[in-house]
Amino acid sequence: MSKTIGYIVIPHGTYEQWRLATNGNGYDADGYYGCQCYDLVLEFWYSIGFPQGYPTSGGTGNAYDIWTYRDSNVAYNGTTYFDLVYDLNNVKKGDILVYDQFGGNPYGHVGFADEDYSSWHALNPYSYEFPILSENNGGFPDPAGGAYTNIHGYDTRLFLGAFRYKAWHTTPPTPTRIVASSKFPFVLYARKLRNRNMGL
Repeated sequence: MSKTIGYIVIPHGTYEQWRLATNGNGYDADGYYGCQCYDLVLEFWYSIGFPQGYPTSGGTGNAYDIWTYRDSNVAYNGTTYFDLVYDLNNVKKGDILVYDQFGGNPYGHVGFADEDYSSWHALNPYSYEFPILSENNGGFPDPAGGAYTNIHGYDTRLFLGAFRYKAWHTTPPTPTRIVASSKFPFVLYARKLRNRNMGL
């Protein structure tokens, strides 16, 4: 368990690698108010190659405004890194979920889906507490504010949308069958066999 202040590149080859590297640790990328949920996604966007300051919230600092400004947060230098997910039922493990504000939290929330929603919901049809990986919700308290990264439930009724990092969801190429070639002269052999049968 450790805390990092400022931007760093964190291992992110797969969601599992990202979770292993971040879970239990604290991140304060922007240096304000300790380990907030916004800081963890700042570290992620930076780790995959975006400059400091992404994902933008339009200057509001509200986590839910990451979704408001979603079109600015999917691409950098002409390269699209994310697909946008509008339907909670389509959420996959590793998707970055953005949640709306409510009376007890005017800033909203953001975190990484720790399961596919459809399979989780099939086992928990009456629950709203979908498991996500995020900061500032039940983790080890940061004296400067917020809390370290952990996996916890968050209310799906506040779901606004999600970012799907394409590199985690690419379909591997279909293997092609390689037929070994033979140097045996089958055509000549067939001709010889036919000639023998004809008595030539």
